[in-house]
Amino acid sequence: MPKAFGFTDDELKLLLVAVRHMRRTFAKAGKATPEARAAVADYAALYDALFDKLRDMVGPVPENLGDVL
Repeated sequence: MPKAFGFTDDELKLLLVAVRHMRRTFAKAGKATPEARAAVADYAALYDALFDKLRDMVGPVPENLGDVL
């Protein structure tokens, strides 16, 4: 499936890491105040869904990348 979109396995893994970073950024912002939590909730949900889709596309991840993801 990733090949159909023109991504290599390594590119998908890089995308997963980037999306994970954004998820952590939104998680930190959401802890600040209730207003901040409300402001980032929709974007955080989009990044969570994107992470899940990319993770499914990548398939099995080598043991040494498990901690990164």
